[in-house]
Order: sequence, then C-alpha cells, then structure tokens
Amino acid sequence: MTHLDQCLEQDAGGIHLIPALNAIIRDAKDALSALPRWERGFHIFWLLGPFIMLIERTPADAWLTILALTFAVRAVVKRDGEWLKIFWVKAGFLFWFWCLFSGAMSYDPAYSMGEAFVWIRFPLFAMATAFWLALDKRLLYAMLLSVALGTLVMCFILTAEIIIIGQQGGRLTWPYGDLVPGNYVAKVGLPAFTIMVALAVSINGRVAALSGIIALFTMAISVMTGERINFLIRGCSGMLAGLVWKPKWRRYLGLVAVEVLALVMIFSALPGTASRYTDQFIAGVINPQESAWLKTINGGWQLAQDNLMFGIGTANYRLVSYEGILDKYENVRPDVHPHNYYVQILLETGLIGFILGVLFLWSIIWTCIRASFNNRENVFFATAWVIPFGLFWPIATTADFFGQWNNIFMWSAVALALVKNKQ
Repeated sequence: MTHLDQCLEQDAGGIHLIPALNAIIRDAKDALSALPRWERGFHIFWLLGPFIMLIERTPADAWLTILALTFAVRAVVKRDGEWLKIFWVKAGFLFWFWCLFSGAMSYDPAYSMGEAFVWIRFPLFAMATAFWLALDKRLLYAMLLSVALGTLVMCFILTAEIIIIGQQGGRLTWPYGDLVPGNYVAKVGLPAFTIMVALAVSINGRVAALSGIIALFTMAISVMTGERINFLIRGCSGMLAGLVWKPKWRRYLGLVAVEVLALVMIFSALPGTASRYTDQFIAGVINPQESAWLKTINGGWQLAQDNLMFGIGTANYRLVSYEGILDKYENVRPDVHPHNYYVQILLETGLIGFILGVLFLWSIIWTCIRASFNNRENVFFATAWVIPFGLFWPIATTADFFGQWNNIFMWSAVALALVKNKQ
C-alpha cells in the first residue's frame, strides 16, 4: 500500500491537501529509489517535463525525443516487445509506415519523408510513458502533480504579462514570445485540469473548493490568451470530466454557473476579448466568404479531392499551397496546414492514410474508454479518456498534425491518458 493510499484510508471523510501532497512526494521518492540508477535519472528527467516545456520548443522537443529514443533502445536491449502487441501501438506504426510510403510518392519526397520519419517520436513518447515511465502509479501521480504545478506557473507568468503589458491584439505571448501559451494551458495542463474539475464537483472539503478555484483561475487565463479553440477544449473537457465521475448535481451546476459568471465579467471588462469569442468567432464558423478558417480548410479539402490515392505527402501542404496550385479553386486561403487534423491527414496521406490515421487516433480513445470502465473508483483513470477525446475531436480548427510545438503539448497529455492502472 502506498503512502497516498494510507492517507486516503485515514482521511475517509475526505481528501486533505497537505497530507495528500506529502504522500505523493514520499511515494515518488520510494518509487525512484527502487529503480536502477540509470533509469532513476530518466524518470526524474521525465517528471521535469512540464517545466522544461515552459522554456521553449527546442528544449521541450529534446526532452520528449530523448525519452522516446531511450525507450526504443531500452526495449531492444531488454528484448521487450510485449508493448508492440497492443492494438493502438500497431495502428500507430502502420499509419507511420503509410506516411513514409506516401511521402516517397509525393511532390517533394525528401522533405516529406523526412517530416514523416521524425514524426514518430511523438507517438513513441506516448508508448514510453504508457509502458515504461509511468508503469508505477506512484510516479504517475507525481507527474500529474508536476503537470498541475507547471500549469500554475504558466498561469502566473501570463498573469504577470496581463498586469505589466496587457494583451497585444487580444492575445498573450509570454513566456515564448509567440501565440501559443494557451496551447500549453489547454493541452499540457489538461490531465490535471480534468481531475480538478471532477474533484470539485464530486467530493467534500477544502480540496474540492481549492480544485474549483484553481480550475476557475486557469479558465480565466485561458480566455485571456485569446486562443478560442484551446479555451473550448478546456471548457468542454472539464464539463465532460465533471459528468463522468460521481458528480453531485448541485455542485456541478454551481461550478458551471460560477464559470459562466466569471466569463461574463471578463467580457464586460474587455469588450475586445468578448468580440473575439462571440461575433468574430461566429462569423468565422458560418461565413465561408469572410472566414479565413473556412477558406483554409476548404483549400485543403479541394486539393485533397484531386490527390485521393496517395495524398500530396506528409507536411507538403506548406510547400504547395503557396505555389499557385490553389489559384484554380474558389474561397480558399493558402496556409502552412489546413487547420483540421482529419482534412490534413486526408490531404497529405490520401484515402488509405486517412483510414489508417482515423483508426490510430480513435483506437487511442477507445483504449482509454475501456480502461475507464475498469477503474471507476479512481478519478484520473475514470476521466482520462476525456483527454484524447477532446484533443482528437474531428469538428474543430486545429494546429499542424505533423508540426513540432503542437505535438509536444498534445502528446504529453495523451501519453498520460494511455497509462493503465496495473497496481
């Protein structure tokens, strides 16, 4: 029995914050001390991930890639191939092989195959987390604590930006200097956020109140970043997580009401932000002649129909869309990617790649849903399926499916959702 289990048994009337945090830290120390020395270093490195991702994309990519490659080498050395029998793993590699083949048949084979070849590091990181780094649930809980702390640090940084210089064009940019901090809050922080919402509407005591307050604070910061889809990912995922784990309905409705009230207050104080989330957003969804987003998706869709067999090659849309190829279509807008995962997969890998890609993504979702059925008493395992469900929802504007920054954030969250409770 872990220190956390003992703590929860002793506090049967509710979860007490300080004893629970101390128990998580003691459990993590015990788990790390039981590991071989070389593995201990990599696990500590993994636990630092949410803070490394606060620095910049190159350190974050190095963190993810080192762990993914170490897992692959470790599997070869130890002759551990059991994880290769898992369906979502096989689906991921099958999709990857097709991406390489499609790239070889493409407009720019060298570039496309290179982009496809290195993309596998993201799913491989998820495999490393699920089948190595987080096998011990004591370390999984330590990582969830690290995610929560990393998200709070990001929110404090963005609060400082709001106080010191304010929004620029309705957006926030710290600490990266570009328009992605809401991506961190929404995706990296999603595993901790779903737990906090579920606890806020399901249990009694100070932990429930604190969870609700932190969730509300991070939602307010998400609004202030100006990243509308990332805000919707958090809002919808939080409401869904609150519904699927022992909700107390008055508490749930009360939390929703408080969040709506906070949103109204922010919109009243910041009409520019309100416009971005209301009339500008609605116009962007329903007006094909004026919507840059719909024109961008339409460009990918039109080009996909003319390249159904093999697609144009992984990541090649950024090359061909600016070379006049889209000029023959109406209501299109060239861009580096078509701003929808499923349109991009169809466009760049063809119909077979689209089928394999959908199989891969939704096998991840189904794997997490099945795991939730077997772990209904554990708040994380019961709600973890919400993470890939929200991130891979098909009807949404999205970042580049094969791009660097988006994948680092996204797969750090999906990786945790794929961990199974074997203890």
